[in-house]
Amino acid sequence: MAGSLDADLLKSFVAVAESQSFTKAALQLHHTQSTISLQIKRLEELVGASLLRRTTRSLALTSAGEKFLLYAKQILKLQHEALAVSSGLERVSVVTLGLPEDYAPLIVPPLLRGLARQDPQLRLHITCAASNDLLSQLQQGDLDLVLSIRAGQSSDGRVLCEEQIVWAASPAFAPSADQPLPLALYPQGCPFRARALAALAGIGRASQVVYTSQNPTGIEVAVREGLGVTVRSRRTLPGDWTILTAEQGFPALPPAELELHRSPTALHPVNDRVARLLAAQFQDTV
Repeated sequence: MAGSLDADLLKSFVAVAESQSFTKAALQLHHTQSTISLQIKRLEELVGASLLRRTTRSLALTSAGEKFLLYAKQILKLQHEALAVSSGLERVSVVTLGLPEDYAPLIVPPLLRGLARQDPQLRLHITCAASNDLLSQLQQGDLDLVLSIRAGQSSDGRVLCEEQIVWAASPAFAPSADQPLPLALYPQGCPFRARALAALAGIGRASQVVYTSQNPTGIEVAVREGLGVTVRSRRTLPGDWTILTAEQGFPALPPAELELHRSPTALHPVNDRVARLLAAQFQDTV
């Protein structure tokens, strides 16, 4: 590398990468489009690799650009923190954490209490979403830490515990013996949904997904209204719901692994503290 990485060059690259447009990046940064183009060219010369793949109709990151974007975001974040500390105006570190929404009420309160005792200057920015969406944001450099449910056979996450997955419904729910079992589930891609459908197919029980929601609140509304049965981690189950058993015709579901993922650019020691506090909440259930 022939020179230093100027913050303006990094800001232009991040803006282009996120907006997928030189025009939008120029408007965002209050530059001309030609200035943005020159800055990207200069950055590619410094890095010694093409970061963007451009045609007359599209713009995308190259393989090198995808990797570099992670570090560009982290460098800008650290520069901001360094300036804040040097100015004496604040001494705040920020950690971006992603987790499934149904785990937030259980995990966030003790996590905040622990951080308040250990590091009052640390701030959490929390994102709640589906596990696959959170992992995508982690790969893009938008999150430092992610708590997620493992979806595939292989993973680079740290397993914190096994989660018992159960069938659940409103106490008033009464399935009809001559109708397909109504289900209220997360959209396709959810590992819980896949487990439920595979288990029912395995015993030949007819079912129908009658309600789909991206977030737990939507699922809870459907279940409480008696519209269908859902599947959920037993740890996150509302206390007034009924767990449905094999004796009632609901096959046992395989457990799910809860994992902690960390961005390769999340090198600041504060990430270690957050990770330790998260892991401690599950140490008795590993």
